[in-house]
Amino acid sequence: MELDRLEVEMEGALEPPDRVAEFWPPVLRALHIQLPDPPSPEEATVALRLAALGARLAAGHLFTLTVSSTAAPPFTVDDPWSRWVRISRDGTPRLALAPSGAGRMPILEIAGPPGSLEASLEALMAYPEALQGPSIFAVEGAAPRSPSGDLISLAALGYPQIQMSGSGAMETTIFFSQADLGGPVRRVELRLAGRATPIPPGGHAQLLVLLNGGLVYAEPMAGGSFDRWISLPDGLLRRDNNLVVRVVYTPPGGECRAGVHPITVFIDGASYFQFRKGTHLSAGFERLPQGLLPTFTVGLDPLNQETIEAAAQLIAVLQRTTRTMLIPRVRAWPEAVAASGPLLLVTLDPGKVSAIRPPLDPRPFRVIDVDGRELFRMEIDRPFAVLEAFDSGGREILLLTRRGDRPDLREMERALDPQLGWYGLTGDVWIWPDGEVPVAMRLRGGGLRVVSLAPSPALRWEKIRFGVMGAALIGAVFFLLWIYPRVVRKAPPGSP
Repeated sequence: MELDRLEVEMEGALEPPDRVAEFWPPVLRALHIQLPDPPSPEEATVALRLAALGARLAAGHLFTLTVSSTAAPPFTVDDPWSRWVRISRDGTPRLALAPSGAGRMPILEIAGPPGSLEASLEALMAYPEALQGPSIFAVEGAAPRSPSGDLISLAALGYPQIQMSGSGAMETTIFFSQADLGGPVRRVELRLAGRATPIPPGGHAQLLVLLNGGLVYAEPMAGGSFDRWISLPDGLLRRDNNLVVRVVYTPPGGECRAGVHPITVFIDGASYFQFRKGTHLSAGFERLPQGLLPTFTVGLDPLNQETIEAAAQLIAVLQRTTRTMLIPRVRAWPEAVAASGPLLLVTLDPGKVSAIRPPLDPRPFRVIDVDGRELFRMEIDRPFAVLEAFDSGGREILLLTRRGDRPDLREMERALDPQLGWYGLTGDVWIWPDGEVPVAMRLRGGGLRVVSLAPSPALRWEKIRFGVMGAALIGAVFFLLWIYPRVVRKAPPGSP
């Protein structure tokens, strides 16, 4: 049975929360963050971390995020699924709810002098309601005996218990991303522990484990407890992974009708992945968001409402791909560019990033393949935004910039695939021409080459024609002022 277009109708009076611990709704649909103008790096840090938290609380639902200095949110504050957070630098440090009107959702105020806001944010993150997650139910027999490397249980990934019953082919899918494991990983092993009901005489069962469609383990299965170590090859490991545990059971006589000699297989939630830190993926979008963990530096140039909201939108898109919280820290631009560790850079001046050598220099260019055939061209009169993921000096870098004054970087999320979001990005460069469909490609290691375009005479004229016309107009005005008294009579005819 398939049900669609389900709706929930709620009745009764809305009761706004009266404690900070109750501020966040079970599902967040919209978040408005109000910042001082101009904002400081500390205030921008709080805004970006709130953006990550909001995206995490939105789960798989639509989520609207705005960051501005205006006191009016873009939604009605009586919406139970929307919230408003105000950040200010005056007064004593406080984390409190402020009323916004009768029957309306209150405003969460994060205020205090410089140096105190991040401490207030940490206090907010400490509320269990703000970071809801699954409980881990450890089961005896699956606890690690001699672990080597980092590990995380299935329960911590949202699978506290898995049970399959029936006959024929039965399977369960475990989804996990590298970011869910805490960062880039390699040499991943799965310790799979559980138990099964006895196999009837004459019946046969087989345990199969597949990673992203590739078979990694298979063995005959008997009833009772099982505890297996299963290696997951690096070659099959991706940023986002589907692990399928499949049991193929043939009852006695080969009859697989429902209810005929069924078996039940239970997988303990304390089964776990064990792994080493590192990556085998090529530099590009596939390395993110795991490459930004555990914390990353953010550089914004200039530090204003536009770049902060653009960075917040980008962080929210990344956060929606993992249950692990992203922790950004905004620094002044020179300090951020020189920082060690992963970076997120948003700038309105592409010349500011030439020293870190991104894959694409955002000047007029064309992209050609190995045979010299042109695949893509950007002329000087075409403004565009570009998102690039690359490594430089051992650092993972995500760069968002543009050439020209369009498009608005705060609209980047809308330009992504509305269904796939970050999952729809491939390669290492995403180009968004103003008013056109974005294009993604791989420049480094993809067999493509970027060739700079020398401005043509027509393009030079297009660039300078307004200046030439303005200078000509000014010259004409001065000429008329000079010639007027020389050609116009100063006295009527016949006068002495």
